[in-house]
Amino acid sequence: MLSTFIGFFLIAHALAHAGLAAAPIPDNPNPTPGAFFTDVNRSWLFLKIGLDSAVVRWIGITLVALSIIGFIIAGLGVLGVTGLNQLWRGATCISAGMSLLLLILFWHPWLVVGVVINMGLWIMLFLNKVPA
Repeated sequence: MLSTFIGFFLIAHALAHAGLAAAPIPDNPNPTPGAFFTDVNRSWLFLKIGLDSAVVRWIGITLVALSIIGFIIAGLGVLGVTGLNQLWRGATCISAGMSLLLLILFWHPWLVVGVVINMGLWIMLFLNKVPA
């Protein structure tokens, strides 16, 4: 039962990334609390170093896509899909890293929830707590 929960949780986490990336972005660069999104056009770090906006967007979209694909592979692997059941640990580890990188580079204070979830996934993997 724990495996089923974690498998669906990983897939839901992938869908949360898709939802955050697809949310409409307000024009205000400092949105009010409750604006829960990842703006792949704005990165505090890339803005400081003057990286071209097209490159910033490409990096953001790539990180979102890799996170989504990896978490779906991980979730399906935990659920026992043949061919993916041996990949779920690596996919979870790598996807959590891609997601953390995304959240840090395109930071918004409300995204701390995603940071906590990704750190929790790494702890789960380190402690080997999933009987998959």
